[in-house]
Amino acid sequence: MPRIAVWDAPTRLFHWALAVLVVFSFVTGKIGGGWMAWHVKSGYAILSLLAFRLAWGIVGSETARFSHFLSGPRTAVAYVRALAARRLPTVVGHNPLGGWMVALMIALLLLQAGTGLFADDDIATQGPLAAKVSEAWVGRATAIHKWNEWAIVAAVTLHVSAIAFYHLALRKDLIGPMVHGRMESDAAAPRAAPVVLAAVLFAIACGAVYWLVAVYPRAP
Repeated sequence: MPRIAVWDAPTRLFHWALAVLVVFSFVTGKIGGGWMAWHVKSGYAILSLLAFRLAWGIVGSETARFSHFLSGPRTAVAYVRALAARRLPTVVGHNPLGGWMVALMIALLLLQAGTGLFADDDIATQGPLAAKVSEAWVGRATAIHKWNEWAIVAAVTLHVSAIAFYHLALRKDLIGPMVHGRMESDAAAPRAAPVVLAAVLFAIACGAVYWLVAVYPRAP
């Protein structure tokens, strides 16, 4: 069976960079102390990646677009029934369940990074926008930031468990294609967007986050 390119380089780099940063942020947040400075920087990097991914999900490569992998309830239910019957349909890109997991992870991480901008640990670390809002808002953001990390842990655990299930029970490798970008399929290769477009979008995302955390807080 021929191998087709299914995941572009920007999507793969985003995936693995985000995975590393999420683990790094969790660990440094738990260690605390001097590591909190790195925790904050990691949060900014995650926010930049998420901003890029939102844009790439609209104008990026075919398999990276939200319109390609976010399906309705009926499609998801039909896919679950196929899984239960061990009749795994061939899907180029995210399957219906994986697509909604992507959306869930992006939403949870946006909530975490967003609340981190306003959070205050009452020790030595304060979000760059905490001074721009009321104490009540800071308190709510801090509380959400604390409990949402466990929602992220739960989502990551579910994600890893699903990958293990596909590998062990269904004999389907989901990790390999996200490393080298190819999969075996008779389908036509999906359309890929220019890498230079991804570079421009990522630069814009980084610039926007820099303005948000370094320039705007100093404005009167």
